[in-house]
Amino acid sequence: MAGPPGTTVRIDLRAAAPVLLLGIIILTIIFVELCGKTDVKPLPPGTPFVEGPTATLGPTQTAGPSPTPPPPNETATAAAQVSGADRDEVRVRDIATIRTALEAYKAKHGTYPSTGDGIQTVCTFEQFDKGCAIKETIAGGTVPQDPAGNPGENGYWLQSTDTTYIVYAQRESTLFDQCDKPKPDHLHDFRSILCVHNP
Repeated sequence: MAGPPGTTVRIDLRAAAPVLLLGIIILTIIFVELCGKTDVKPLPPGTPFVEGPTATLGPTQTAGPSPTPPPPNETATAAAQVSGADRDEVRVRDIATIRTALEAYKAKHGTYPSTGDGIQTVCTFEQFDKGCAIKETIAGGTVPQDPAGNPGENGYWLQSTDTTYIVYAQRESTLFDQCDKPKPDHLHDFRSILCVHNP
């Protein structure tokens, strides 16, 4: 009932909230009841179950071939396959190259690069080794180094004067004849040696 003219009617929302909430709950129940029902009747007891059609899966992707991993320690394996005879073949070629360079140096300068008849590595220590002088007569300017690496221990050695030379290398196999000169004390750790010399 409206109040006298000019008055305002106020509704207390705190009192209306429970009624509103109750209405929402009732509407929700009715909605669930109406939407949840289906026309499917339960099967009588003892009826065998028959499966309906199943969904067909789409094509599956087959993974491509995976890359073949390299063998472990490939570098170490390759190094292990190089024998002493293989290294000796390289050494014989290298000391022949050094001999040719020494002869070319003498043809140009009139003497061999002299170590004073002492033994030095051919060209491991640039500041000290007299044999480094032959770089000018070698194609590419690089003096060969022993295939075993560590040229300070496994390298090529030169013993020379102005008119003579002997180039030594270690020998690991019987593929080539050993040096016909006495083995210097400096190379006593090697079982046998290879060499080229003049005279």
